[in-house]
Amino acid sequence: QSEAATGNDFCRFWVHNGFVRINTEKMSKSLGNFVTIRDIYKRYLPEVLRFFLVSSHYRSPLDYSDQALDEAEKGIKRIYAAKGQMEQALARAKWSETRLPPEIGQELAKLEEGFTAAMDDDLNTAQAIGHVFGLVRLAGRVLDDKTLAKSREAAEALRRILADLDTWSGILGVFGRDSREFLAELKASRLARLGIDAVRVDGLVAERQEARKTKDFARSDAIRDELAGLGVTVMDTPAGPQWDVA
Repeated sequence: QSEAATGNDFCRFWVHNGFVRINTEKMSKSLGNFVTIRDIYKRYLPEVLRFFLVSSHYRSPLDYSDQALDEAEKGIKRIYAAKGQMEQALARAKWSETRLPPEIGQELAKLEEGFTAAMDDDLNTAQAIGHVFGLVRLAGRVLDDKTLAKSREAAEALRRILADLDTWSGILGVFGRDSREFLAELKASRLARLGIDAVRVDGLVAERQEARKTKDFARSDAIRDELAGLGVTVMDTPAGPQWDVA
């Protein structure tokens, strides 16, 4: 009827997703083993759930668990963290007349072809996500390569990787937000879910920094261990200590 009314195709693809399972059983109201999206959103960001869904092939049964969502959360955090690191590296200096190292260009082309092939293969988003992480690993190698650091070649490689991530995020509907904004929201979400008091953590981090300044390393190490017990890691950077939820 809609085709007769509009003259357009009703749809190009008709897909049926696999069942969502809990403890190998199909999630259903009759079994009482269901979780609502509203309940999930009280504990996890919506994009974490979306990433969890696209990390599996739509026709495969989907095994739901908090552990699976935790893994999805770690995965999307890794992608956004890589985006942020690349953006910061590009902002530190200006390059012109950039060119791409041949070996990096070849690897990028292989990842791009793989992503397209995966999506053309019955919307295999699980395989496509593997190529996304291929970009993340490549970005890490470029950022860690001292022969490339601050070079025009590195700048071009990072720009190309970011461009691919931007294109692919538009296709998959994930990791397309501002990296700093998303990571801040994710940190707040994890703090709330784990019951960690950010004010207390800030105080301990400041106390640890003061102990380091006075060379009271025993106290500094004790505070670090206390923070680790809370599930918090501290990174000492040139800009000062930064902390995150492990």
